[in-house]
Amino acid sequence: MSVKRIVPIIMLTVVAASSVAACAVKEETAALNVGGDVSVLKGVEVDYDNMFFDDFVGGVDYDSWYIGKQAWGSSGDGNGGVIPENVNYTDDGVLVLTGNGDYYTSGDVRGVGSRKDGTLTGAAIISKFVTGPGRYESKVKILPRQGACNAMWTYAYDTATNGNHEIDIELPGGTKSGIITFENVLNTNYVTVDGNQSQDVNLAEATNGNTTVLNDGQWHTFGFDWYTREPGETANLGEDASLGKVVYYVDGKITAISDLFVPYYQARLWLGVWFPNNPGFMGSADFESDCMYIDWVKYTPFKNQPVVEFTPELGASQVAERSEYPSTPVSTASVNKISNGNFEYAAKGKTNSGWKFDRRVINSEDVAYLRSEISAQNPGLSVEKINELVNEARKNLQAVPADEMCTVEKELGYMDSCGLKVERRGLINQTVDSVYGGFETELALQAKGKGTVSLLYMGYGDDVVEEKIIRIDSEEWTTINQTFVAPQGTKRLRIQFYTQLGSELYADNVNLRIN
Repeated sequence: MSVKRIVPIIMLTVVAASSVAACAVKEETAALNVGGDVSVLKGVEVDYDNMFFDDFVGGVDYDSWYIGKQAWGSSGDGNGGVIPENVNYTDDGVLVLTGNGDYYTSGDVRGVGSRKDGTLTGAAIISKFVTGPGRYESKVKILPRQGACNAMWTYAYDTATNGNHEIDIELPGGTKSGIITFENVLNTNYVTVDGNQSQDVNLAEATNGNTTVLNDGQWHTFGFDWYTREPGETANLGEDASLGKVVYYVDGKITAISDLFVPYYQARLWLGVWFPNNPGFMGSADFESDCMYIDWVKYTPFKNQPVVEFTPELGASQVAERSEYPSTPVSTASVNKISNGNFEYAAKGKTNSGWKFDRRVINSEDVAYLRSEISAQNPGLSVEKINELVNEARKNLQAVPADEMCTVEKELGYMDSCGLKVERRGLINQTVDSVYGGFETELALQAKGKGTVSLLYMGYGDDVVEEKIIRIDSEEWTTINQTFVAPQGTKRLRIQFYTQLGSELYADNVNLRIN
């Protein structure tokens, strides 16, 4: 078993002094503890000369990064893999990695896995250089929806030994509790597929409230320090999987420490978003499209930490060709959290639009309306006969399919576009996962007719924390713009459109921004 020092890495970008200082490496002065400040173990030397830093100004550097074009880790009906079309950058040097969920229907991209319609496609970059023990950091705004795995990880697989040397930071967490949430983060390290330590960490507990939720639209710095041995220990790589440790952190606060199954092979660094298609692992991808943003990534080697020399293989078919690298910057726009808000893909019978067709329970107002209508149409009837006809009308209403009360068709919408019509007891709704207390939710739409738009701030179950009601009563199309703050205890948000008997409600261009 050969051991070598880290090969020097040429810095990609000339880093401003202020940028370097902002993420400077500190030497430990006290024991490392979960919730404490991250620092390098006392006695470990940091190799600043071979530090790698990339702020993505000018795009994705071909000499430093592969762009992934492959699929892995899926079950059931699979996923679309990671594809180069979903990798972009902005003028000011932000890497944009798009993830398309189950409700993606535009058809602009195709997948490379078992799905070929663009659904469940993500994006990833992979270092062309190999790495070893050291500090790994990235400043990120994560893709804020369940079903998509936001990750920074090292990976090396040795077919000769069946060794799977890997260190992962993955979001959302919650697999241990069974409640998928961005209030948790997964920290996992492997030496084989089965030989791993996975820690599902509640952020509020680990960081003493410094960071509580990670899909809040803010920049967060994720990182881990990888040691193959502590100062003074004799290297014995491969024989003692507990040798060394991995220290995970978020925003400078330690979230987990692992001293079991610590990798000891050189690896490649990966950053990206992908779709496991496993609700028990990352939740369900019940959204159209959203983005992960990376401001910068940094790798600082540690000196005198032994590592097995290894170059993970990547086939030509697994990575993008040079012509597939992004060449033109894109602008970033606030993402609509409502899938198919213009209803163009939500026609009757469409199952992947994001909209759910339902009906309200008949209430006292409905009964009063039926009684009034029957009495007006049949003057002179006895009370007993009217009651009989009301009960018959109720029975008939209950037999009407929900999609006949909620219609999505062309020319029903604003300016004769495709839109929504709700009548009788119809109710149409869509649920947005991972909305937490304090999040600002801005709702915009066009509507006319008479009915109700309801925002239900909900817990993890069907419990309603708070409901916001918007009444619509207009013969002409009107624009609605309202902003609400999610109350404490909120975990997800549901928007509903419904009417009373005798009323019709039309809606189009539903847009929900979360700030």
